Amino acid sequence: MGRIAARLIPILAAMTLLAACTSTAVMKTTNEVQPLERDAVILLVEPDVELSLLKAAGVSEVRADWTETGKANVLTEIETLLDEKGHRLVEHEIDPGNEREVQIVKLHEIVGATILSHRFMGQPLPSKRGKFDWSLGPGVNDMAETHDADYALFLHARGEYASSGRQAVAIGLAVLGAGGVSTGGQGAYASLVDMRTGDIIWFNVAFTGPGTDMREQDGAKHLVGAILKDIPL
Repeated sequence: MGRIAARLIPILAAMTLLAACTSTAVMKTTNEVQPLERDAVILLVEPDVELSLLKAAGVSEVRADWTETGKANVLTEIETLLDEKGHRLVEHEIDPGNEREVQIVKLHEIVGATILSHRFMGQPLPSKRGKFDWSLGPGVNDMAETHDADYALFLHARGEYASSGRQAVAIGLAVLGAGGVSTGGQGAYASLVDMRTGDIIWFNVAFTGPGTDMREQDGAKHLVGAILKDIPL
């Protein structure tokens, strides 16, 4: 597990405990954004999805098979939702051998985690108070030029699903009156980026409890529908 992914686990754990009380916890932070021009070209960047098995001791183990299934489900739901918006949608698969593109996706992960930390987890930055001012930088323009895209949609999603051993631990501790043990959940954040400047013009985050599963089409539909509900397209 990378250092950035490790930073996201406490956030995911905290927010999925919140989401366990409801079907979905959705938060949005953005400046007021007018709907994009109807002829805008939207670059749909390959979703960054990683799904893991949450073991009895609380250690996460990434599952490649779950990840591929979850990514395919999420991508299908994004396509379905955005096709209804009427914009020209261009899919872009990240080439693992293209270091620049890989770094842009990692940069989005870092910036998104920073937004979560400072906007939602009680650690506000003095320079960001009262305004939404985040960017991936002008380097994203190289990706845009390939497809003549005006904007890009990035989505970062993580899911943890409890093993039978973890579920037994949670039940046992609950019987003893020691609650608050995570049994998994899933969360995602998405950014709409102006590819001319690299500025993030819209950002949304959604977390769901253990009952929603990206490995299933309905679970992916639930999460994607929540996170993209108010996207200005």
